[in-house]
Amino acid sequence: MKKYADVQVSKELLEELERDKKAAVGMARYGRFKAWLHYANLQSWQRQKWHFNYLNYNGQENRCTCGLIVPIDAEHEVDGFTELTLDRVHRARGHRNLPTFEGECVAFIYDFKWMEEKGLYFYTALCQVCGMYSELLPGDAADGFVDQHNQTCMSQL
Repeated sequence: MKKYADVQVSKELLEELERDKKAAVGMARYGRFKAWLHYANLQSWQRQKWHFNYLNYNGQENRCTCGLIVPIDAEHEVDGFTELTLDRVHRARGHRNLPTFEGECVAFIYDFKWMEEKGLYFYTALCQVCGMYSELLPGDAADGFVDQHNQTCMSQL
């Protein structure tokens, strides 16, 4: 049975952290800024639908941006992809769809790159079932890859 952490970042949480940051004095203000930045970045990554090991929790488990908890000593559930740079959570099954956190997915965005000359982020995605993965794609195309594979490949499980 998969375990999940509640990692969904609400607008209210960011507003509260912003108020705390503004109210803090001296070095405490920097600490409050770092807390706000952690959650603001996490929310941004979730909105981009980017899955990755964003947190090593107490050296015991890795946590994905979707909340999937993967123990440090867990066996890989997905093999192959030796040509890709994947982390422990990319090789685990049971990811939740981002940014909704609803339902399970087998295809997801696993990396991105800012293309300065185009003024856009480009994304790479993979499907854990059929083994296909994309090169750098603009957002809509990467979302299309993920949606298509989650519809067709999820039924193969």
